[in-house]
Amino acid sequence: MSLKPGQKSPKSLIYKCSNCGNLQAMIKNEVVQHCEFCTDDNGKQTWLETDKKIVIISKDIKKMITETKTLSDKISDKITQFCGSIFFVYIHIIWFGIWLIYNIYAKNPFDPYPFGMLTLVVSLEAIILATFIMISQNQQGEITDLRSEADYQTDLKTEKKIAEILAILKTSYKPKKKK
Repeated sequence: MSLKPGQKSPKSLIYKCSNCGNLQAMIKNEVVQHCEFCTDDNGKQTWLETDKKIVIISKDIKKMITETKTLSDKISDKITQFCGSIFFVYIHIIWFGIWLIYNIYAKNPFDPYPFGMLTLVVSLEAIILATFIMISQNQQGEITDLRSEADYQTDLKTEKKIAEILAILKTSYKPKKKK
């Protein structure tokens, strides 16, 4: 099977340029690009399948975490996202402004100066919001830990492959004898 630039690769394989023989690894559903070594501008360049499969060990950690989140985790994330927005600030400015203006100028204020009820409501809101923020931070910490572990595993496998390649190169290299 051959692929033209712009198509998506159906498999994760090593593909070979039909013009120059350049090899390129492409993962499944990757959009095929033009060969970087060819100067084929007439649109006849294609990529030919080889028998060399590639295995991708990288994982989408964020996707894995998102799929395993409970309803309470999702609610906590939404609340934290909303509380971290400028709209949240505007709502509070308006709310506090109305509260203060009403209680300063009304004949029968429900929360007269020094606004003890407002202080209580704001303190309770702060406690509840802090809890949601801490829950979201814990989730982000888990994601960070998983990414760190995945990075470590990838680095370890890369070092192993580099050591294997160096060993192969050393065994195939034969220095010339001096005469």
